[in-house]
Amino acid sequence: MSHAATAGDYASVVQVAAWARSLSEMLDRVSPGKGRSDQAEREAASPRRAPPVSQKDRTRSPANHGGYPRFFRQGDRLVRVAWSKREKKEYEHKAPITVLKALTVAMTDTGADGRVFSTDELLPIRDHDGAEVPAYQAYAGLALLKQVGLIEQHGRQGYSIPRLRELNGAVEALLRNLPERQG
Repeated sequence: MSHAATAGDYASVVQVAAWARSLSEMLDRVSPGKGRSDQAEREAASPRRAPPVSQKDRTRSPANHGGYPRFFRQGDRLVRVAWSKREKKEYEHKAPITVLKALTVAMTDTGADGRVFSTDELLPIRDHDGAEVPAYQAYAGLALLKQVGLIEQHGRQGYSIPRLRELNGAVEALLRNLPERQG
């Protein structure tokens, strides 16, 4: 997957990630003994002492090990599922796919020539009708693009687009390959 990402083959990265997540979820639902290798079965059956639990591990939230944020496509919407540390539960943000496309256009203009840009320079985003898009929808799109490596974050300075010419095609491929969520 890292070779595909380095080569700019984002569609393959997204597809492999989706397959891996689906496979992991299927294996989690499999009854004991099925879907495991002999070695994994022996390890699961063998008694072992639990490692000592540090204070840091006791306070670890599912966000740290639950694979958040997660992204889906639900019809013509992007869905970002994340973990709220304060509420200690999942929450989701939904944004029309057109917002991600408008975000991509705005980033292409703002991040030309590898320039690092801040969200202050980027927002507000306007949709195709000229209406201002809620910031949380733009941030959901930024989080997705960052997660798959289409943009890079430079601390508090902002973001850059490593492969600007490939961005539009990569976003289209990303949208086609996002896992579909019923709802």
